[in-house]
Formats: sequence, C-alpha cells, structure tokens
Amino acid sequence: MTGMGSGPRTEAWSGEAVVSPETTRAAQMAKVFGYIKGMHATHLLDLGVRMGLFRRLAEAPGGLQPAALAADRGLDAGYIRCWCETACALELLDYDPGAGYRLAPYMDELLGRPDATFSLAGFPAAHLAVARDYARYPELFRGGGVQPYVEHDRAFLAAVAEATTTLPRMFCEVVLPTLPDLEASLAGGATILDVGCGGGHALVTLAERFPGVRCVGVDVEPVSIEMARELIGGRGLDDRVEARLIRPGEWPADLVDAFDLVTTFLVLHEIHPDLKAAVLARCAQALKADGKLLLFDERYPSGPGELREPTQTFAVIAQWFEVTWGNVLNTREEIAALLAGAGLAPVQETALSRFYIVAAARAQR
Repeated sequence: MTGMGSGPRTEAWSGEAVVSPETTRAAQMAKVFGYIKGMHATHLLDLGVRMGLFRRLAEAPGGLQPAALAADRGLDAGYIRCWCETACALELLDYDPGAGYRLAPYMDELLGRPDATFSLAGFPAAHLAVARDYARYPELFRGGGVQPYVEHDRAFLAAVAEATTTLPRMFCEVVLPTLPDLEASLAGGATILDVGCGGGHALVTLAERFPGVRCVGVDVEPVSIEMARELIGGRGLDDRVEARLIRPGEWPADLVDAFDLVTTFLVLHEIHPDLKAAVLARCAQALKADGKLLLFDERYPSGPGELREPTQTFAVIAQWFEVTWGNVLNTREEIAALLAGAGLAPVQETALSRFYIVAAARAQR
C-alpha cells in the first residue's frame, strides 16, 4: 500500500460541508496554543505515571503537600511543586490550602490505579512512542510510502500493548453484562479466539476473569507473540491459554467452527484494506453456530459533517497518527458492509468513549 493521500473515502463524500462559526483572532490563537499545551500535558501525564505520583496521590485521597509528596517519592520538592501546580492548572489535581493537592474526581481510577477497569495510565507513554514517527512524516508525505505498525521496534510495540490492556477490562465491565447469553457461556467455560492478540492482554484478562475458559490468540507479528507468551507464562495460564504466530493468509483447520467468542481489539483498522474482508470471513468461520464476534475498534466519521462531533474527533486524530502506518479507519457503514460480506449480522452496537463496539453473529441463512 502506498500513502493514503486524500484517500478514496473523501471522493465518496458529497453534499456535506464543515461550517465554522465566525470567531475572533484571539479565540483562534487560544485554540492553537491549546493544542500545543496538549503536547506538554502528555509529557506531564507520562511523568506522573512513571514516577508514581498519581499512584501515591490515589493512596492519599485527603491530599498531600508537594514537600510531603516529594519526600515520599525521594524527589526534589521544587520540581514536585511545579508538577503539582501544572497538573492543577490542567484540572488533573485539585488544591486545598490545608491538605494540599489531591486527584480531581475520577482521576484515581483513570491515572492512579493502573489495574482499574478504566485506567488510562498507559496511554501517555504509548502516544509519546507514537510521536516518534512524526520525524518521518515529511519523507513519507513526499514519497507516499508507509512504515507499517509491525515494522516498529519492540519498545514501541510494548508501549502500545501496555496502553490497550484496559480495553478488554472495559469490555468485561461495560459490554458483557448487556450480552447475558454470552456472559453465561463464558462463565460456563467457553472457548475464545483473539484475532490480532498483540501482547496477549485480552487473553489473560478473559482467562483470569473466567477460570473455566480456554483461549487462543493469533497474530502475524512475532515480537507481539513473544510478549504474549511471556505474559501468559508469567501469569501461570499455559494450561488453557495459547498464543500462536500465523503467517498472513494462513488459517489452521482447528480454528474453524471451534469458538464461542472471537474478539478483535483495535485490530480491524490495522489490517490492510485489501485483506479486511478475508480476515473477517476467517473470524466468521472460527465461530460455532451460536458463537459471537466482538469487534472493539475506532470508527471514522461518515462524512465531513461529523468531523467535529465530540465522539468522533479522536478517531480523526487516530487516523492522522496512523496514516503513515498504512492504516485506514472505517466508517460505521463500511464496518457494517464488511460484517455483512463475512456473513455476520450485528446483534449489539454501542460506544465507549472514543471506541466503537459491535457484537455480531452468523447471519441466518
């Protein structure tokens, strides 16, 4: 695949326009500086996670003075005061004159407890890793080439895998209770196939939540499979969880008609556009007659009129930082067409923050 350029999707859109209201120069300047602020905020978030500052504040809900936080973490008090004040300006921390700084509402589970269902603690490091690619953008924009995701180094792959550990937890907490038949199947010892398993976190999450399930993960990227196997072994799950490396286009016979649940977490948009239909067809073939496919991904706006929709903006940004990987985020309509082409019919459709979630079953013949 060469570069996306303007992309075929743009040519298909018509009759829509993004209309901006009249505004002032000062407001536009503030907007630009706000985006620049975001880059510095990401570094502050990453530092707070890596140095244990959010975690320590989560352990002290009443608050800590900067000097006490610095002493606890063995850090310089002046630097920690600056970090606290900046985090407060960014509304990550609240301040009480008597008690000091404490995490703003919900920031304990978002940033202070990495094992929390909705933790976002791994995302700052992942996005800083992604940002390294920007050095190559001028070259790739001129030549139209790509640097696929799988060609990145282990540190990059590990950072992305760590950030996305929270997604299967979100599925179990938010989506699964709305699918009681599937939840009962998992509780009863279902079989699970995770397509594009990456570092194996979905496999481990599901296996630990449901002790009777058996899980297989497949991926075409060898470093990710190595990481998955290390994780599975480290959690003592080798007896019922397996991570397999498969070649592109390969599909072992024992993966056909064998699974109660097939999952794909942020995988569809990473598949080469020419191969998406074939991969989803394989997912459908892997399902038992009453099995379900769970697709957990991004969805791109259906037209320019949705580009500024709050729930869609991050998908546009994701397309931007993945454009040089050759990835293409699909619209809701494109995803529906791909599922239908694979013989799958949606049974549940929902969204969680920036993510689009579809549960599908084999269509009735």
